Amino acid sequence: MRVYCLPHAGGSAGSYLAWARSQDVPGLRFVPVELPGRGTRLAEPLLTSMDEVVEGVLSVLENRPRQESFMFFGHSMGAQISYETTRRLAEAGQPLPRALVVSGCRPPGAPVAAPLHERSDDQLMEGILELGGTPAEILEHRDLLNMLLPVMRADLGLLARYMEGARPTVLPCPVMAFGGRDDRLVGPEWITGWRSMTAGGFRHRIFPGDHFFLHNQVAELMAEIAATAREQAGVTGG
Repeated sequence: MRVYCLPHAGGSAGSYLAWARSQDVPGLRFVPVELPGRGTRLAEPLLTSMDEVVEGVLSVLENRPRQESFMFFGHSMGAQISYETTRRLAEAGQPLPRALVVSGCRPPGAPVAAPLHERSDDQLMEGILELGGTPAEILEHRDLLNMLLPVMRADLGLLARYMEGARPTVLPCPVMAFGGRDDRLVGPEWITGWRSMTAGGFRHRIFPGDHFFLHNQVAELMAEIAATAREQAGVTGG
């Protein structure tokens, strides 16, 4: 089973490199999805709408073996991309993920926590630092910061516009939601709010840590995803 992994705002497929290389969960293949304007697609223009992002993810799905089942995992912005892609698949009557796994994200229709994309560069960086999870090498090099800020601003603007106009739709597939206990943007009450987004099963788990708790909980997260995969394989008969 493939697990397509969508990055947080400002993030790249590299965020999931350790996941893709891991041999700890036999039967699962973690597939990081690279968005334009970062990582291996740095030369491409940044996208400005959720529709554009979803179209790109749908094109990635078209290349998978048709007989192979799949799941989505997304953190923060990646969770919204995963949700919206699943909604589009359901709307079109296309095969759905065995489960949607979301992390560090408010459910669709919830208010935007803070309009960080409208701040100055210094204020934006201050907001990013407050969330945690920024590698030390980026903080020590201004050229890396200058590369990060436009991506962050574009992603946060895209996400804010999407959240303001989102039309929450109940999905037919199960949802698993993760959160950080000390997350300043997405408290545990928002994580449990994903329950209303599914007509299938729902589970959630709150981990120690801030908004980027996943960086310190990789093994535990992969184990939870593997458990969800096994559970859904049993439900659907393999």
